[in-house]
Amino acid sequence: MNEYLRKTSHLLFGLLVAGVILIFPTYQAAMIIGFSLYVGLILIDLCMKGYKIPLISMIIHHMEREGEFPGKGAFFFVFSALVTLMFFPPVVAAVSVAVLAVLDGFSTIFGIRFGKHRIWKKKTLEGFLGGVIITAALLLFISPPVYAILISLVAGFVELLSPVDDNLIIPWVVAMLITLL
Repeated sequence: MNEYLRKTSHLLFGLLVAGVILIFPTYQAAMIIGFSLYVGLILIDLCMKGYKIPLISMIIHHMEREGEFPGKGAFFFVFSALVTLMFFPPVVAAVSVAVLAVLDGFSTIFGIRFGKHRIWKKKTLEGFLGGVIITAALLLFISPPVYAILISLVAGFVELLSPVDDNLIIPWVVAMLITLL
């Protein structure tokens, strides 16, 4: 498994999902995301039963972590995007999904490339700071500096410390924080 490829795909895929939420009316975006989730579950089931699916099997082979069910990260990501879209306005959901994509992707990339100081399990200070800084910089385009920094820090700490998969938690936490601010 190539973690750079995995996280670059995570970043691009997440921004695509955020784009779907922004571009399409809520109902259509939910249908697109829901149908994608349904197709993904069918593909996961086939892979778990040993079927070799052109392109999908190759992607899973190169990007899935050892010991996890095929497509776990993508499934959790799409599921949390759909649930966030169901409970929050589309702009809030899109920003929350984009924060997950950017923060998680860049935290890992910075951690692998520059990480020297472990702060929690396999996470590094450099990964944490890199993800938070890049996320805050992007949020500055749409929010005041204080909000951009606060949202990025909270999301960064959730990514760092959550015992639950961050793909499930970050969009919801960010959406609640945006709503409260």
